[in-house]
Amino acid sequence: MLSSDARSKVQEILGSDDLASIAVWLDDVRNLAHHHSGPLKDDPEAIAFNSQFPQNDLWHFVDLPVGFSNYSLNGPFSSTNDIVHVLQTAIDVLEGKSSLFSKVQALRIVVHLVGDIHQPLHTVSGYYDLSDLDNPKLISDPENALGKPQDRGGNQLFYTRSLELHALWDDKLVQKVVPSNSFEDLAQTLIGDTDLTKTPGNYHQWPIKWAEDSETVAIGAYHGIQFGAAEVREDGSIERIEITLPPEYVRSQVRQVQMQLKKAAVHLAQLLNAIQYQ
Repeated sequence: MLSSDARSKVQEILGSDDLASIAVWLDDVRNLAHHHSGPLKDDPEAIAFNSQFPQNDLWHFVDLPVGFSNYSLNGPFSSTNDIVHVLQTAIDVLEGKSSLFSKVQALRIVVHLVGDIHQPLHTVSGYYDLSDLDNPKLISDPENALGKPQDRGGNQLFYTRSLELHALWDDKLVQKVVPSNSFEDLAQTLIGDTDLTKTPGNYHQWPIKWAEDSETVAIGAYHGIQFGAAEVREDGSIERIEITLPPEYVRSQVRQVQMQLKKAAVHLAQLLNAIQYQ
């Protein structure tokens, strides 16, 4: 879906790499910082990047409350390290308006975060009333969520002893879209009706639109979940909440995951075609 001009510019920036090979670089950088291991273990660029941007692990998400309808760059749940701000900065670097990253770093960031922002639990967290730890209550009014304990995009919600909701959306639901688990088959599944998912308006504002769209989808991701006992840490943050998924949850959400993957693919191509590279 790339235009010939965008394809040429992307290749000029990447050299011998391609879009697929750079897609997980930002995750690898984060894993290097957290675990001191992985494919970038001895990579000078990655080590320097983590030193310069020690909070880059925050770039992959924004924690909007479930039901929050409007993202604002200066809003109560946003920060300069959230996924929307960093995507906009990376676009600015590619357009010569910022030198915070190198061009290749900016492109790696764009490719990765356009994917992440379409995963609904990268845009939303559940915020809770934990006055009764045996009966945690998901706060339904976003106005009351600020400052309350939250589940970090479903990372603290466990539907089995070891499996949590965020990973279900990151991995297991994605793997069910095509039985073969082949990226070629997945591409063929996603390729139709791409015009229906294109984003209108000024492309510099698209990250905001995408975050808000994913936030809407996340309402369905939380719908019907029953919350069991909560465990909290000494600082009051959530260690884990036991949850029960509604019947047919996995089957019913696979179609939505497929649509989010399609949107992410179309929107990445749209953005790479729209950027005015400098």
